[in-house]
Amino acid sequence: MYEPEVEALGEQVMLPQEELARFSTGAVRSTDADGERWDLITPIGLRRLAETCAEGARKYGEHNWQKGIPASVMLNHAIRHIYLYLAGDNSEDHLAHAAWNILGVCHFEEALPEMMDILARKQECA
Repeated sequence: MYEPEVEALGEQVMLPQEELARFSTGAVRSTDADGERWDLITPIGLRRLAETCAEGARKYGEHNWQKGIPASVMLNHAIRHIYLYLAGDNSEDHLAHAAWNILGVCHFEEALPEMMDILARKQECA
């Protein structure tokens, strides 16, 4: 079931009716992002994560981590940062560093599954 044509970049495009949101202005928009709420991510957390990324880029080079670091190493570092935070250490932003390592493992699960050296996770990511 298709909705009447919608103009996009000067061309008429047919969009499935069930994938359209209608606005009071008459505009329509795809609902393909409805399962993702980017607007709910904390800007404070993102700023601290970005500062951690800048620190890592200065220290190790930009995109160094994308060459691949075993997930076990990244999780070990994340856990270390959490324990240092819990112990009251203020030498660096341990929560942002822990988050960075955990997000790196999330990336590897999808983009570099060969870095997933956690035995219980190897099957899921292959």
